Amino acid sequence: MPPSSGKAQLFTERNYGGEVTTLEEGMYRLGASAEAARNGTVSSLKIAPGYVVTVYSGNNFQGASAIFTADTVYVGDTFHDVISSVEVSAAPAASAAPDWFDEGSPPDWFEA
Repeated sequence: MPPSSGKAQLFTERNYGGEVTTLEEGMYRLGASAEAARNGTVSSLKIAPGYVVTVYSGNNFQGASAIFTADTVYVGDTFHDVISSVEVSAAPAASAAPDWFDEGSPPDWFEA
């Protein structure tokens, strides 16, 4: 279930419990501003369709990292209560199929 507002929501407890912080697209050092969750408190997250959340164990987007593309009831033992910075970004667009793909056969120059 995507977040009710914003592009991502960070929760202090598993299964979307505890305190919640709602984030828009951008880069956040946790605990560094009023809109960011406290450092080292994230346990679960919700992500709006079309967005990805990259989490980092270190401040300033360093250290171990993981990319989440969907709602996550538990960020895992590696990242539970250690996330220090977060990037919320639009997911990369899927590459388009070649024009000839819809026609059912490749052009004459194509060799399989």
